[in-house]
Amino acid sequence: MYVMFVRVAQLFEDGRPVPRHRSITAQPVHMGYLTLTEQHDRDFRRSMTYAVLRDIKVGADVLPRLRDAVVRWIGDGCMTISGFELDNTTKECTVQSWYVQVVNDDADS
Repeated sequence: MYVMFVRVAQLFEDGRPVPRHRSITAQPVHMGYLTLTEQHDRDFRRSMTYAVLRDIKVGADVLPRLRDAVVRWIGDGCMTISGFELDNTTKECTVQSWYVQVVNDDADS
């Protein structure tokens, strides 16, 4: 299985774009292994594309999964993926985009 080790910055907070000055300077960065998969979603009763950032050692998601994920841009070892997050307790959907930077695409390193 091929996985990419990446650094991710979330571009939205509570459904609103992160202010530009914060997105560049104070944005928390998350690291993990990125996969893009299609699977059936029980909540929406249809197939969806998921972007998942996982910590392979722990086996848990680092960030909430992006549903209906779409790669919007790729270039220079970076990409932007957009979709929405689902809060499992309130069932509220919130838009989200990830700015993804490939750190190392060798899973054995």
